[in-house]
This record gives sequence, C-alpha cells and structure tokens, in this order.
Amino acid sequence: SCTANKSGEPRLPKLQSGAVRFMVEAPGATQVSLVGSFNGWAKDSMPLNRLKGTSWWSVDVPLRAGEHTFMYVIDGVKWVTPPQADDFVEDEFGHRNGVVIVR
Repeated sequence: SCTANKSGEPRLPKLQSGAVRFMVEAPGATQVSLVGSFNGWAKDSMPLNRLKGTSWWSVDVPLRAGEHTFMYVIDGVKWVTPPQADDFVEDEFGHRNGVVIVR
C-alpha cells in the first residue's frame, strides 16, 4: 500500500484516473498479490507487477467509493500488513488489515 519515492519510504494507496494504485516493496519476492474485501480475499486474482530494476510491486485497481480492507500476499504464502493505509483493523484471524478509503 505504498507509492515508491526516492527515499524508499512507503506512502498511502494513491487515487489514479478511475483507480487506486497500490504499491509495496518486497525484496526477494517472486510473486506479490493484492487481496481484500474487493476481491473476496482471493490471493491469485490481483497480481502486482514488479517495477523494472526495483524491489517495488504495483497494481492499479478500480474501486467504488467506500472503505476497503486489504493485505498483500508474498509468494503465495506470506500475508503482509500494508506498511501504510488510511486506517487499520484487526480481522477474525488475528491479522492487521489496511483500510483504503475511496471518496
């Protein structure tokens, strides 16, 4: 849930033209997926693309207005709390989910 910048610090998911851009840094990852309330938490439905020559991954997702919970899945097995989000909530599995708010 970050947007790459020169300092490498994470930023909030960013509204793009008709979509929200999600980015996360995942050094050494071979696959990163975005999961959340908007895709039924299906870990294979929204793969991120690696930004060439970096350890950053990105995907633009069209989301309707409202609050959406999300996480990242690294290499199909490691569920990762977003480093930045509009808010965070605990789920029934003991994970801390990020929340993105689309207005």
